[in-house]
Amino acid sequence: MASLSSNSHQAEKQRVLSQDRLPKSTREIEVIPAFRRRSSVSFDDGNLAILAGQSYILVHRGFICRHSAYLAELAENLKSDSCIRLEGRPVLELKEPAEDVSLLFHALYDGVTTLFQQSTNLRIAFVLFRLSSTYHIEKLRSEALAFLKKGWPSSLGQWDRRERHVPRFDSDFARAMLLPHPIAVINLARRFNAPELLPAALYELSRYPPSLASAGLFDPHDGLHHVLTLRDLTCLLRGRESASRFLSTFMVNELEGRKPSSACRKRSDDHPDRWRECQGAFDLVTFELLCDVNGVVIGRTSDPLFAMLEAVNMQAHLGDEGAWNLYRPCDVCRDEFAATVHDAREHFWRKLPEWFGIDVPGWG
Repeated sequence: MASLSSNSHQAEKQRVLSQDRLPKSTREIEVIPAFRRRSSVSFDDGNLAILAGQSYILVHRGFICRHSAYLAELAENLKSDSCIRLEGRPVLELKEPAEDVSLLFHALYDGVTTLFQQSTNLRIAFVLFRLSSTYHIEKLRSEALAFLKKGWPSSLGQWDRRERHVPRFDSDFARAMLLPHPIAVINLARRFNAPELLPAALYELSRYPPSLASAGLFDPHDGLHHVLTLRDLTCLLRGRESASRFLSTFMVNELEGRKPSSACRKRSDDHPDRWRECQGAFDLVTFELLCDVNGVVIGRTSDPLFAMLEAVNMQAHLGDEGAWNLYRPCDVCRDEFAATVHDAREHFWRKLPEWFGIDVPGWG
């Protein structure tokens, strides 16, 4: 809504001041229109104004109260003889970012399907879960939580799918505008009792350097500095150490000095110098993981799940006809190793709640 000129502003101020001389029971304050109405989710026939920051929307009180007993109680507590008004409607002020409030009422009126099709869907789900939990909107809370689980899932298959589809970012700022930071997810899950999000979020955070995880982060979306509680920081560091120990044990037991399969195809080769090619391939993979070359390149230097999967991926065909991959053993040895890696990664994933000190029934 356009702001008034200085003359009209003064006239409005005098009108409100003159009303202050009236008995309280006959006073009705029409707010100076310094706020902006958001037209994207606002209804001319609405009978309640929702104010957030410097903007407001007009909604239907009965519709809102049907979805949230908490909002119904807040609306009921508005005093008709003294409440401020916007466009003649009583005002319910929510201490939330205006964009987030608009998103909440978009979801209530139009549903979440179109919202979750946007590229910022996990950020949207994060906001909706927080607000629906705050204002006790149970159906919306369940829908938002179900979508958040796609970002911080309880199964390894869903985690791998998430890792394939989450884009890489050039900066932390770019990431924050699309994805909530794992610290924010951990704090949200603790605050609103969603423990199923915690193991994946803590594992994601464990891939960050400990100094960054302990320092917290500034989120440009909400303008807040998020930090872990001492309890969660302790759980994070213990879990990170357990995950690192698991990877070290895996490399010693399953990769370092790995012998070829008893059915290795190269053992029957006519050229003796090829009999050791499979073992040599595993030795090269071991060396690469110890150097963590690929992890450094893509910023995953503390990611055991990625490292174990990469050990298999390094053995893939190069694609070009006649190209020779030094890391590739024969198909029999590679298939046996791939099965070993699959079992190890599944076992690793099932151990996450224990390592991070979280009780999550049905995990994995």
